[in-house]
Amino acid sequence: MSKILFLADGFFAKEFIKNLYNNKAFKESVDIVYYNDESVDLELKNEQFSYFKFDPTSLVKLENMLQEKYQQVIIYMQKQADMISSYKNIRKLHPRLNVVIMDLWNTQIDDNFCEVINVFDTLNTRLIGCLDNMPSMAQFIGLGQGEIMEVKIPAGSSFAYRHISSISQKRFKIVMVYRNNEFMLARPGLILMPNDSILIIGDPKVLQSVFSNVKTSLGRFPSPFGDNILCIIDMKKMSEFSIEKLIFASLLLHIRINSKKLYFKVINPTLNSMYYKLKSLNKNSTEVLFDYENTNIKNIKNYIENTNIGLIICEDYLFEKEKNFLFTLKIPILKAGKGDFADLKSSVVLSSNFEDVEGIASIMLDFNKQIQLSLSLYYYALKINKAEIFEYHQYFESLAKLHDEKFTLIEEKEHNPISNFSYKENVLHFVPFNEKILGNNIKKIFKTDLNTMYYKMNKNYQLFIPSL
Repeated sequence: MSKILFLADGFFAKEFIKNLYNNKAFKESVDIVYYNDESVDLELKNEQFSYFKFDPTSLVKLENMLQEKYQQVIIYMQKQADMISSYKNIRKLHPRLNVVIMDLWNTQIDDNFCEVINVFDTLNTRLIGCLDNMPSMAQFIGLGQGEIMEVKIPAGSSFAYRHISSISQKRFKIVMVYRNNEFMLARPGLILMPNDSILIIGDPKVLQSVFSNVKTSLGRFPSPFGDNILCIIDMKKMSEFSIEKLIFASLLLHIRINSKKLYFKVINPTLNSMYYKLKSLNKNSTEVLFDYENTNIKNIKNYIENTNIGLIICEDYLFEKEKNFLFTLKIPILKAGKGDFADLKSSVVLSSNFEDVEGIASIMLDFNKQIQLSLSLYYYALKINKAEIFEYHQYFESLAKLHDEKFTLIEEKEHNPISNFSYKENVLHFVPFNEKILGNNIKKIFKTDLNTMYYKMNKNYQLFIPSL
């Protein structure tokens, strides 16, 4: 049986021994060294627990004790001088023996075979994890670097009322769901509800981002993708009318939604009336950058990350040309339509696949509420599945109540609803930004998936939303 040496002094050490003694899962043998009778309860004695009374700061006495082979030494003392002296004695006798120190003084020990547990850091981390808007980290499992996290889903979260399968889990995984003091293993069909807690594992940096996404409340778009808007203008390719229309749409949207700053990135600058108009906008919460060198849109990735962009606004031709690159950015793209943004009367989402829309639903309702348009949801499938329609309707009703938003659900059994909107210019079209969007549009002519056929509504303003 493996043996542990425990150097104990003080009330906290006594409580630790008591808890260890009562822990049925603990099977190791422990030799407890103490020099203060108040530090131990000698009644807690059995074949596992043995007690030895002497001062471990004495090298000679400790040397006799270490004739035994121990796999680990735990030092839990109430005086820093005694702790350091005992530790140094152990190192003189066994340079590589595993030592664990309970530290009350923020002691710095440079030793690869010694683990120092700072009591105050541990308590502070535990207390911070109890706060509503802070993540709970697993400290004593794995590496303890934040790769395991528990997050509570608030009402209005973009994760609420969503199937786990609809959440894009890249570099992280939802492994457990806690609800009503019970746990459930995560499965694709499980719907996350407000007040659920989820256990997630993955890259610590990614988990911090996931935490922010889960905690994002209503009326926050473009968050959780970012805080700011970027409008891309190519003065060489765009007419003055198109530039003015895009400027107006960007300014209006900046006012209506919860963006902190509006950036204009102008490539291929040309001296005309629009140049001076853009230059005059460079003030307050609007910034204009004329870029004479980087004319390729693919050069803006670092700029987008550095300016915390959560929404890009661009022309139709630019979106079609660079949609593969824009897809890699994983942020929403607003593609301009033929008319003016101010003339939009309603918004619509067209779906023949429930899972596609579920992944963007919360973001879509948040955005729509901020710009105050009436929303219609069209569900079209050649074979109508009543159970799926009912689930679709229940899901959106729950989300709509959460967002205090109204919507109309329309079932299309015969006619493709795209034909009703392709000629209009005053409708905002929400589109899930997934792989179906990519590729050559000519090859999509005979497709029946409405998401794939988005290009037939290119006269409309279209918001392409990646799934969180």
